[in-house]
Amino acid sequence: MRFLDETTTLKLDGTTVRLRPTLRCALKISEAHGEPVDFCGKVLKSNVSVITDMLTHGIEDEDERRDALAWFAFGPQPLRKRVEHVALDLYIFGLHLTGIDPDEKPNTSNASGPSMKFNRTLAELFGFATGVLHWAPESTWNATPREIAHAMQVWRRTQPGYEPTDDERAEEALSATFDRAGLQALKNL
Repeated sequence: MRFLDETTTLKLDGTTVRLRPTLRCALKISEAHGEPVDFCGKVLKSNVSVITDMLTHGIEDEDERRDALAWFAFGPQPLRKRVEHVALDLYIFGLHLTGIDPDEKPNTSNASGPSMKFNRTLAELFGFATGVLHWAPESTWNATPREIAHAMQVWRRTQPGYEPTDDERAEEALSATFDRAGLQALKNL
């Protein structure tokens, strides 16, 4: 797993705003618009309601939020153009809400167990972070699903009887190869 800058930056006619895919934001979007496939699909279908909610819940800075919502509601371009301007970035933001890095190779390991509804997954992340890791609730709500999932993975590795998955072994081998190549490059300087 590589660390990901999950902040989505939008440039809106001279104003720059930043969205952060926190657990709180993910839950609010999911409660209003359903599963990730639903809300991501709605963004690509120019759904003004989901776009407004992503701006409302994803932008943490109050001034940036106010500016973005004013631009979206009253901007100089036709609404269709404003929607087109933000749709792809908000689709990627929607992927970040689920903990997915759009640039990362999909996990090839076979997941076991039934698929879960997104809200249930978010509740389990919250429960793990507060119950097992003892994070404060406010810190947990402000963390991203990917940050909590990474903390879960690190915690799991510290448990007795831990065995890495095939994907983890492959990632470690690739990392070691790049580390050796990087060290050799430094030696050659």
